[in-house]
Amino acid sequence: MTRRGQRRLLGLLLVLGGIVALLLAGPLLLDQERYRGILIGRVSQLLNRNVTATGLRVHLLPSPEVTIRNVVIADRAPWSEPFVDAEQLHVSLKLLPLLKGDIQIGNIRIDRPRIRLAKGPDGWNLDDLIRPAARGATVEPHHTEGTRAARGQPALPVLLAGTLAIRHGALVVDNPLHPYGPVTLEFQDINMDIPATRSPHPLRFQADGQLPGETSGSFELTGSVQRAEGNRIPIEVELRVRGLDAAQLASAIGLSGGAAAAFAGTLDVEGKAVGEWPRLDLDTDVDLQRLGVTLAKEMGKAPGDKARLHAKGRWEGGQLDLSDINLLWKGQTIAGRLHLATQQSPRLQFWLNTPELSLEPIVAFVAAAGIEANPSATPHASPRISNPPVPPFDKGGMGGGRAQHSPEVGRLQVEGHLRSGVLRWGKVILTTAESDVHYCCRLLTIRRLQGGLYGGTVSGDAALDWRGPTSRTTVTTHLEGVQTEPLLGAIQEPRWTLRGTMALDSKMELSGQLGPGALAKVTGQTDIAVTNGRVTGYAPLEQLSKTADPVLKGLGINAPTLNEFDRLSAHWTLDGGILRTRDLTLLRDGAKLYAAGSFNLLNQTMDFDVKAKIAKTTLEAKLQGTSSDPVVTPQAGSIEGRIKTEVGKLLGKDGKKEIGKMLQQLFSR
Repeated sequence: MTRRGQRRLLGLLLVLGGIVALLLAGPLLLDQERYRGILIGRVSQLLNRNVTATGLRVHLLPSPEVTIRNVVIADRAPWSEPFVDAEQLHVSLKLLPLLKGDIQIGNIRIDRPRIRLAKGPDGWNLDDLIRPAARGATVEPHHTEGTRAARGQPALPVLLAGTLAIRHGALVVDNPLHPYGPVTLEFQDINMDIPATRSPHPLRFQADGQLPGETSGSFELTGSVQRAEGNRIPIEVELRVRGLDAAQLASAIGLSGGAAAAFAGTLDVEGKAVGEWPRLDLDTDVDLQRLGVTLAKEMGKAPGDKARLHAKGRWEGGQLDLSDINLLWKGQTIAGRLHLATQQSPRLQFWLNTPELSLEPIVAFVAAAGIEANPSATPHASPRISNPPVPPFDKGGMGGGRAQHSPEVGRLQVEGHLRSGVLRWGKVILTTAESDVHYCCRLLTIRRLQGGLYGGTVSGDAALDWRGPTSRTTVTTHLEGVQTEPLLGAIQEPRWTLRGTMALDSKMELSGQLGPGALAKVTGQTDIAVTNGRVTGYAPLEQLSKTADPVLKGLGINAPTLNEFDRLSAHWTLDGGILRTRDLTLLRDGAKLYAAGSFNLLNQTMDFDVKAKIAKTTLEAKLQGTSSDPVVTPQAGSIEGRIKTEVGKLLGKDGKKEIGKMLQQLFSR
C-alpha cells in the first residue's frame, strides 16, 4: 500500500472512530432532562392530560431509543386514580432529527402497563380520546418544545407515528354507577400491536389476553380504524372469545348471586362490528354447548347439550338493536328481536317467537334475579319458525309497556312481546299464545295474554310484585268454550272427571311466594258456568243421588241422574283456602239443584245446604264431610216448619217442642 493510501485509511479509521465515540458519548452530551420534558410534554399535549415519569435513559446504538421509567398518565376529572400506570415506556427515535434537537418518534413499546377504563356521570374516561368533541379544557399543559396543539384532533392517530406495542399489560374496567352495584373487571396478560401505517391506509391493531375468572378464558381482538375528520370514525373489529365464564358474565350484567348461580360452564363468542363509530353493524355467533343452566329440573340444560345463538343488528348512539336473533336451544329454534337503550335508565325491548316455552322457570328466575326473565325451550323438537315481520318499536314501548314513565331512574326496564306455539305452566298447555311483558323495579306484568286452551280460548293479565317485604301476585283470567276434562286433568290428580264446556271469569291475589302453602294466602272471586256436563267419580254428588233416589221413587217420580246436567253455574269467593258460594245451581231436564256453603281446599272438607226441586217436590239436605267420604243428612226444610206450626197449635207450647224433636228424628233417618 502506498503512503497516500495509508493516510486515507488512517483518516477513514479516525472518522469512523469519531462517529463511534460520538454515538457512545452522545447520550452523555445530550440534555436528557430537556428531552424528557419534550417527550412528556408532547404526550401531555396529545392526550390533554398530565403525564409524569421518574427517570429517562437514552442510547444511540444500535438505534436511538429512549426508555422512560414509571410513566403515569393522570385521568380526567372526576377520577383520581391513574388512567395509565406503566413500568417502562420505550420510544425509538429518528437519529438525524434528534441530532438537530428535534424529536421524531419511530416506535413505542409499553411494558406492563395498567390501563383503567372507568364510567362516570358524563360517560367513559376514554370518550375524549376517541371523540374529539368530548375533549374538555380542564387540563391545559404548557406548550413545550416540539409539541403541537391537539385540541379538536383524535389523540391516538397523532401519537402513533410508528408502531405501538403493549406487552403483558392489565386492563381494568370499572363501572361504579352500574344499576345493580359497582362492577370491576380485570383482564390480565394483554398484548397489543398497532403497526405503523401511512395515510390513507387504515390504522390496524391486534390484541389478545386473558379473561377474568377461574376458567382460563382468553380473547383475541383484531381490527382497523380509518383516519377521518370529524366525530365519525370508520372502524372494523373482529372479536373471538374462548372460555367466557357464564356465571361471572351473569353477575357482570346485574344478576343477583342466586340467579347467577343458575348458570355454569363457559361460552365461546365470535363477533364482527363494521361501520362508522358510533354506528356499527354487528354480527355475532355464540356457542352455548358448554353452558349449563339449572332454572328448573325439567327445563335444565346440561353442559354438552347442543345450543347456539346468532344475532345481527346495529349499535348506534348508545342503543343496541338486534333485529334478527335465532336461538337454537334443546332441539328447537327461537326467533326474535331485541332493543337495548343504555342512556339514563337502561331499557330492554324484545320481540320473541318460540315454538314452545315454559313459564315456571322464567318466574322462578325473575324472582331470584330481581330482573328480566331468561326463557328457555322445552326438550320436544319442533320445526323451525321463520321470523315474521316485526312491528317497529314506538316511543311508548311495545304493547302498552310505558317504561319511560317509571320513577326509578337508572333501573333496568324490560318490555316486549312474546309469541309461543305452545306455552306451558306446569301441565296446563296454551296454544298459539301471545302476550305483552313488562318488567321494572321488581315488578313483572303480563298484559293481554291470549291463546287457545283445550278447545276454547283464554285471555287475561297478571302481575308479580316483589317491591315490598312480601311478594304479591295478581291474576285475572277469562275462559270461553274450554273443555273441562283435560283442563282439570292438568290441574289436579284424576280422582274424578268433569266433562263439559266452561266459561269463567276470575280474579285472584296471592300474598307471599308461589309454592307449598300459597293456597292459604290466596283471595279472590270467580264466576263459572259449565254446559252439557257429565261428572264421573265425584263422591259427594253420588251420595246425594243415593239419598234422593229412594224418596223420589216412593213418591212415584223418576229420579234424574245428578251426574249429568244441562248447566252448572256458581259465583265463588276464595279466602284462606276456603271456597264459598251462595248460588251454585245445577239444571237438568227441568229439575233444579241449589247449593250454598263452603269447601276447604286445604283439607277437602265441605259444608253445604242443598235444595233440589224435582217436579213439584222439594228435597233438602246437609252435605258435610270430605270429598272422599261425604255425609248427606236429609232435611225436612219448609215442610217440617209447617207441620210443627199446625200441630203445635193443637198440642200447646210444650207439645210443640216434642213434636219438633220427633219430626227431626223422622226426617233424619
